[in-house]
Amino acid sequence: MKIRRLTQILALPAALGITLTTGTSAQAHYVYFAEQVWSNADTSLCLWNYSETSHGSTGGGYFKGESKSQADIDANPLDCILQYRRNVGDLGEWITVYKWYVDSQGQGDWIVCDRSDKWTYNSVEASILRLQWTAPAGGLCGSGYYGIMNFATMRDSGQWVGQHVYNWSGQHLLPDNSFAAAGGIKAPGAPSWISNKGLSKIPAELPQAGSDGKPIKDRNGNQVMVDPSPPEPDGMNAAAGEKRTKTTDKNGNVTETVSIGKP
Repeated sequence: MKIRRLTQILALPAALGITLTTGTSAQAHYVYFAEQVWSNADTSLCLWNYSETSHGSTGGGYFKGESKSQADIDANPLDCILQYRRNVGDLGEWITVYKWYVDSQGQGDWIVCDRSDKWTYNSVEASILRLQWTAPAGGLCGSGYYGIMNFATMRDSGQWVGQHVYNWSGQHLLPDNSFAAAGGIKAPGAPSWISNKGLSKIPAELPQAGSDGKPIKDRNGNQVMVDPSPPEPDGMNAAAGEKRTKTTDKNGNVTETVSIGKP
């Protein structure tokens, strides 16, 4: 497929992954990764997927994903040539929040803490659609390591592109004061099903975590499983719900920011 082939070629030179630390990785301010996930034949138009996890204003976690269809993104030399805005409903965003869980046997794995309940689309002409999620002070699923998988998509010539290339933000210990409370727990690696190029397949189902970070079981004692991946985008209900703001930078690039979750 075109998307997969292009990502495979561009992942190493075009992807940016940075962790800004204050001494140890467990106390990092934020982790993020940006990757070009689609480009047209002459690379004049493209789509970038940006994924970030930080402690945020509450200390309990801030998760941000962006679909970017503009030029001059992060000053990357292998960027889009043309600066352009997308029509209403042509940029889409989905976030899945993961939590690191260690069972009674000491075995750890990434499980689903929470996720978008639908695709979020731009309600104004924009070149960046930003989906931001601020968690309460105690975290969405208690204290421990978190990361997000971000999905970015764009409708180009009537076809949705980029939505099958997911982007892991990196892992971050939350709340921001949880390092001492956690007793210096060892930082986990990224989910085992992620490849360096982001092309491996996400499991069809993963355990759902509760507010305490432990896997939820139903009334029969069975583990509750959820699909961590979004459905195919359709561009419907672009202006529905959520708090939205619009900003324009000095180059004329329009960013629409959609806030979800309540701190």
